Amino acid sequence: MERDILHLSIPAFAIALARVVDSSLRERPVAIIPGNSDRALVQSVSSEARREGVFEGMPAFRARRLCPALILVPPKPELIAKGTQRLIEVSGRYSPILEPNSHGRLFLDLTGCRRLLGPGRDVAARLEREIATRLRLQGAIGVAGNKLVSRIASGYLEKPGVCDVLHGAERSFIGPLPVSVLPGIGQARELVLMQDLNLRRVEEVCALSVAQLRLAFGPFASLLHQRACGLDPSPVQPPCRSPEVSEEAFLQIEENNDQILLAALCRLVEGCGLKLRRMGTGTGRITLSVNYTDGVSAQRTSTLPLAQNHDLVLFAIAEELFEKACQRRVRVKGLKLVCSRFSSEQRQMDLFADPNTLPSCPSALQAALDGLRGKYGMASVRWGRAMVS
Repeated sequence: MERDILHLSIPAFAIALARVVDSSLRERPVAIIPGNSDRALVQSVSSEARREGVFEGMPAFRARRLCPALILVPPKPELIAKGTQRLIEVSGRYSPILEPNSHGRLFLDLTGCRRLLGPGRDVAARLEREIATRLRLQGAIGVAGNKLVSRIASGYLEKPGVCDVLHGAERSFIGPLPVSVLPGIGQARELVLMQDLNLRRVEEVCALSVAQLRLAFGPFASLLHQRACGLDPSPVQPPCRSPEVSEEAFLQIEENNDQILLAALCRLVEGCGLKLRRMGTGTGRITLSVNYTDGVSAQRTSTLPLAQNHDLVLFAIAEELFEKACQRRVRVKGLKLVCSRFSSEQRQMDLFADPNTLPSCPSALQAALDGLRGKYGMASVRWGRAMVS
């Protein structure tokens, strides 16, 4: 059965979402730059700014010098997370086999759906219209028989639209393109291809044998030749996630006050603890992610010897992770707490445990708190540590 693979690509996804929120940014040069420092590096660039010579990784002062009209926008991870989720929801209606590639990019496998949905190009056209209507986002969609060619096809278009590569024409489609379109060709390998071997187009790489390519690329030669021929047997793989409970908070005002951050962390612990107890399970691993205003993230993980689900026990562990993760003198934008490795809570007490290692939380008190929160909401009763603001 011939495969039908779609690759959706929304260029400069963070900027596209910012333009949805603020229409004054449309058709103007925009760049995503964290912080207010002139030496902060550009994270994302609009097409208008790119035409002026601005590119990712450039310092802010140089970007302003090249493009005086450049509008600088701070990164908003909460907006990207929400936009990514909505994009997956809309695209997932066409196929359950969906693989997010990166922010604003995903693969869809429509193999076997031709009778139900029609040809892949028709599905791509409907998906493009729905994303433009419901999400107000413009993107390019590549349709081909494998992931490699569909991804290249979506990047081939200069404007939003659909690029349909017929089955059997994958090799002729990518042949005239530069070798830089092939995955795995970085600056070093591109230098070898273009200067040492004088290979500039994909078809020139495909014309060589694997043995000839192995002299320059070693073990990568066979995979490079396969890709140059437009072949890619890799399937579309939906993300496999182990069961987990998570809570995330984005602060309205960036903070570096530990008391305020720990209060926000305590509220996350309360949410995770309540979910765990309702599931009748405990967590064996806790992961804390700290997101800074400059786009940098720090993550720490703790593995527990026994499964736990009581608020004070979880907070003590999360507080230790916070002290290890929050080491920079930069304001914090958001926190995320993830509990995984579920197992039944161990109620048997350790005979030789140190009573000062972890605070105790009586089950009766915890059950009473859960009852009040279930009836009147989470804000009805909280631990004192969560009330600092």
